Amino acid sequence: MTPNALPAADRRVQRTRKLIQDALIELTIQKGFAAVTVRDITDYAGVNRATFYRHYQDKFDLLDQYAQAVYQLLDEPTKAEPSKASWPDDPQQSVAGVVKMFEHIRAYAKFYRVMLGEHGDPAFAGKIQRYIQQRMRQSVLAAVHETPLVELYLSYVSSGSVGLVRWWLDHDLSSSPSDLAAVAVRLSVADMRAVLGQIAPSQTER
Repeated sequence: MTPNALPAADRRVQRTRKLIQDALIELTIQKGFAAVTVRDITDYAGVNRATFYRHYQDKFDLLDQYAQAVYQLLDEPTKAEPSKASWPDDPQQSVAGVVKMFEHIRAYAKFYRVMLGEHGDPAFAGKIQRYIQQRMRQSVLAAVHETPLVELYLSYVSSGSVGLVRWWLDHDLSSSPSDLAAVAVRLSVADMRAVLGQIAPSQTER
């Protein structure tokens, strides 16, 4: 169903939530996440506090729901369950979602610079890292049984992914989203093959 096909009440809800989310983004850029209050957000968005609390528990819940919407960009291209042959032998199916995420980060670069910097929410990077780790686990475990080395790999790559985004922002988005996504996937595949090489064949062929 397209946005225009939604019932009027649902469209109003979407507009309200977007006003609130846009207010959070702009205010975070202006003054840092820690200094932003719910009153700031409602005043900027032009909604009352009751409306805000109808949708969100607090500014942290607002940020979390916003992040979840961004994470869905990674999931959209891959509808089928991952197969053993798809990772790491055919990683390109993952690139489209990564490109979408980097395009989103580029569009809101000022916000992400703040959120991943000293004036952001310290838990924000951790949320991104945990989500990437959770999503990659589904593909990795389709190729190999879970072992401590796999857990090490997931932690290493998810942390590195956040570092990659920070590097990109610090270097004024010098690479395109598609180029950066290709690099990210190549690095992930190279690291995964290194991990697989440390696992006995009997563990991977069961």
